[in-house]
Order: sequence, then structure tokens, then C-alpha cells
Amino acid sequence: MRELFLKLFAMSHFNTGIKVTAFSVPHIVYLVLIFGGIVAAGLILRNKSMETKDKVLRILAYALVISYLSDFFMHDFVYGEMNMDKLPFHICTVMCPLVAFAQFNKRFKKFLEPITAVAIVGPLMYLCYPASIGEGEPWCYQAVQTMFFHGVELAWGILNITTKKVEFKMKNIWHSAVLLVAITLWAKLGNEMLGNNWFFLQEDAFYIGLVGSGILPQWSLMILNPIAVFLVVLAVYGIYYGVNALIKNASSKTVTPVAATIVAEVAATEAQPTDEKQE
Repeated sequence: MRELFLKLFAMSHFNTGIKVTAFSVPHIVYLVLIFGGIVAAGLILRNKSMETKDKVLRILAYALVISYLSDFFMHDFVYGEMNMDKLPFHICTVMCPLVAFAQFNKRFKKFLEPITAVAIVGPLMYLCYPASIGEGEPWCYQAVQTMFFHGVELAWGILNITTKKVEFKMKNIWHSAVLLVAITLWAKLGNEMLGNNWFFLQEDAFYIGLVGSGILPQWSLMILNPIAVFLVVLAVYGIYYGVNALIKNASSKTVTPVAATIVAEVAATEAQPTDEKQE
């Protein structure tokens, strides 16, 4: 039985040599599937009841937690040992329990906006540049689980916005900054205790040796990494405001001619009896 599981969860099944490297064909296919699925879900839910929308968000939160926790039971077959990198110290893995708390615990509702923002930005940055996905083939368990986990987390965040469960307010963006500082300190604690590279505070996220080659001092990553993520959060807020402005503008252009037509018809109807009396 163990041999069967080892083969099932192996990094390579057909020795094709194909990997999910950044901007490769498998990477682009995964992006199309993930973003296409999110767009389709958003369109389907657009005219659904809030109860249905809540149900979908709960399902996504359950899927995220199950995907994350069940993965630990597969590590022996995939890596031969527990993969320390999967512990909740990276920005995306930290967000998993936070998403669950925000979805299922009413006390966390007041933190829903920053959790949603970071739950969008973290997976988005990873999916755009999956530098640490590993050496497996695109259809191996590691690649599928990694892309599924990040895709579900991203979907939960985006659908919170499209279903209007969360409204981004620029005056609250500092909440995301505080959350990122907390995640940075948490990751630093994990790195010091367990000797890992969570939140890429020991070495750069691109794995090009910026720290090892002496280009950047290691301490600078504790400043640069949360700033970089926060800038993307700021961009997401900007996109949110821009899209809302476009929608309002398009709605006003559509409503104005219709309103003018209705007013004209009402005026004509009111004027008709007067004309008849004059005749």
C-alpha cells in the first residue's frame, strides 16, 4: 500500500521533465483556470441571494482549510518527511486560519477588510511568480495542491468583494499595513526558532541570491517585503475604486436617457386631456 501512495504522490509520473516555472505554458494554463473560475463564479453569483453568496464563501473557506490541513498527512509520501515550509508562517499559509476565523467567527468580522485584502494580494503575488512550487510535473500532487490552495484563497478574497460582503475604504487601508507588520514579526519569530525562510526574510522571494551575494543586507527584507506587499494592497484598493467609478459612470449614462424618456412620456400623457378639451 505504501508503495502505491509513493507512486501516486511522486513528483514525476511520466519523466517528461515539464515543470511549472514562472510564465511557462503550465503556469499560464493554471492562471487561466484559476482566474477563469473566479470570473465565472462572480458572474454566476451576481444575481443570487446573499444567502447563496454566503454559502459559496463558506464552502471556499472549508475547502481552503481542508486543503491546508490534509496536505500535512501527504508530506511523507511527497517529500519523505514533513515539509517545514508549509507551516503557517508564510503570508498565504498564515492567512488560512485568519480566513477561517473571519468567515466563521463573528468576533473577527471587524477584521474582515484587511484579511480580505491580504488574502487577495498574497496568493495573487505567488500565482504571478510561483518561484517555490518545486520540481514536480504540472499534474503532480504538489503542483495541483499548491495551485488549488492559492487559487481558493484568492477566490475567497475576490468574491468577498464582488458579492459586496466587504467594501474597501481607503481610510481603513492602514489596517492592512498593521496586519502585514504582524505577519512579518510572526515569520521572523518562526525563522529564528526553526531556521527557515518564511515570508522570504532570510533570502529573496525570487531565489536569485540577493542576500547571499551581498547585494541586500538580510535585515532589509524585514522592511522591503511588507512594503512591497502593501504597495500591491494599495494597487488593489486603487483598482477597486477605479472599477466602482466606471460602474457608476456607466450606470448614470444608462439611467439618464431612460429617465428622460419616462419624463417625456409622462408629460405627453398629462398634456393629452388638455388638448382634447381645447378641441
